[in-house]
Amino acid sequence: MSTMLIAALVVGGLAIVIGIGFLSQAVERSRLERARALAELQARWSHCASISSELPGQFMSAELKLLLLQVEAGLLERLVRQDGKNARHAGLLAEVRQQLGQGEPRITNAPLVIDNEVAAQTARQQLGDLIRLLEQVRREGGLDNAAFQRWNQELGLHLLQTTLSMHQALANEAMRSGKPRVAKLQYERALSYLGKQQHPAAAGQMVVFRQLMEQAEQAALQMEQSAGNTGTVLSEGVQALEEDDQAWKKKALYDD
Repeated sequence: MSTMLIAALVVGGLAIVIGIGFLSQAVERSRLERARALAELQARWSHCASISSELPGQFMSAELKLLLLQVEAGLLERLVRQDGKNARHAGLLAEVRQQLGQGEPRITNAPLVIDNEVAAQTARQQLGDLIRLLEQVRREGGLDNAAFQRWNQELGLHLLQTTLSMHQALANEAMRSGKPRVAKLQYERALSYLGKQQHPAAAGQMVVFRQLMEQAEQAALQMEQSAGNTGTVLSEGVQALEEDDQAWKKKALYDD
């Protein structure tokens, strides 16, 4: 066997080994990309289903529920196409399609009472997640721009009302506790928030909360004035008692 033939066989063998290595890497990369795509779709579907079931009832309408079911169906269809062996996805898709086929969906979402910062933060987080979900659906062509803008405007109004409801509830509690200055602070925070918003409803709400702030200021002044008058009367009463006491002591001395 000639030297050139041996060299050719060695080079050929190396080329085959390198080719097999590249092929293995390509197969592994494809497998990882497919697994990543499936995991992303699964996470998106779970997130969408969670929003659909947990969004506070005061924000959920039949139209919005129907839209979320359609988004769920689209994600599940993609999951079934990419992982046809997963019977769970096929079963979930059948359930969602059945709900869509029933016409107007049934809404079971419980309302959330927004009377503290924790509840308000929870509601704001859920509404923000929903807006981002619909934004992604729009980018993928599942929602046209006009429909997205309408939903964005409506959900933005819910966000606005949620924050204002929190400040109003805290202010009401402060007023009931006899702390109008604390109530005024809540109204000032609401006005500061409204000043940063671009929603058309913000201007009208600023008028309302400015009036409420002025009412809280008046209540605080009246309370402070009343407390001042009470203190003056009390001081005058103490002084009168001291004068009477001194007069009694002098009289007792002279009588002796």
